[in-house]
Amino acid sequence: MSQTVYQQHAYRSNQVPPQKPRPEKTLAQRLLSAGQRMLPWSRPTQTVSTRTAQVSPSQWQKMKTIAPNQECFWNEQTLEGLTGNIWARVYLIFSGLGKFVILYFTPIFIVTLLLTSLVTTGRFGLSDWIEALWAYFLYAIFPASIIWGQFEMYNRSYWKPKLLRKLLDAQKKFELNRRTGMVTLYKRGGKVRYSYPFVEFDCILATTPSQQGLVNYSLLLAHRYSGSMHGVPLGVLVTPHETVAEYYRLWNMIQCYMDVTQPLPDILLLEEARPKDPTTAAYDQQTGRNPRYWRDMSDDAYAEAITQIEAKQSKMSETGPEIDIFAKAS
Repeated sequence: MSQTVYQQHAYRSNQVPPQKPRPEKTLAQRLLSAGQRMLPWSRPTQTVSTRTAQVSPSQWQKMKTIAPNQECFWNEQTLEGLTGNIWARVYLIFSGLGKFVILYFTPIFIVTLLLTSLVTTGRFGLSDWIEALWAYFLYAIFPASIIWGQFEMYNRSYWKPKLLRKLLDAQKKFELNRRTGMVTLYKRGGKVRYSYPFVEFDCILATTPSQQGLVNYSLLLAHRYSGSMHGVPLGVLVTPHETVAEYYRLWNMIQCYMDVTQPLPDILLLEEARPKDPTTAAYDQQTGRNPRYWRDMSDDAYAEAITQIEAKQSKMSETGPEIDIFAKAS
């Protein structure tokens, strides 16, 4: 089964094809790389970054209730980095206004009509009521319900016409594919900038000073051989201003995710995907892991479990034993 799911070029940390040496950097590349640190390749462990897309069990269940057919950006096959869409924000604002009109302004309008009829003592009759309600329905309720209803149907994945998807869906910035072992970076408009095997990338931890004089970190994958100045921004997966150790844990978790000899990282976001990945399913069956370990927790229990993981990992190495991907074949 796993041989049919994982393609030939899928990444396997115990069978890394010897890589060509890194090419010499140009002067411009050396100047641009000042303040950068190259993180080592390693045999990944189950150490995870607890700062990755922090979602509680109740938030997860709410998302699955609202949009049961919506795919998570991270699953058994791909990890997608997404960027927001300004048109989606505009649509969200108008949807919120529509919801406000229907749920909150409408009761106020009806009460106002009732008070008006009482104050005017008979001068505001039934025909006036009907005329006012009809005008309100035509110019307020009807357009508001269309806007809000469309948004709710779209958000719950019940109705997604191609034109709206193109206009509103988040734009894909990059994709890491566990089954093929490929890393793809996209341009604007969804066009592929490049696509190379995972093992051909170096993981770079870059530092830049902020306006306040503090140090900001960013984690990215840089293709080793193409000379492209465009990197894959892995740092978007964690909350900003993390410690150096947290970025090492994130790199370890990314290597674990891409390594088809290892089970998926044991985090809430990937729990639903675990039975769909052959290596992970076999591992969970062998260890007797509860398939709903994270999802059935209360938020308080989840927060406590994360605290315990952080305390345990603080005494451990952030990554596994280093491997030499440039080793010569024997």
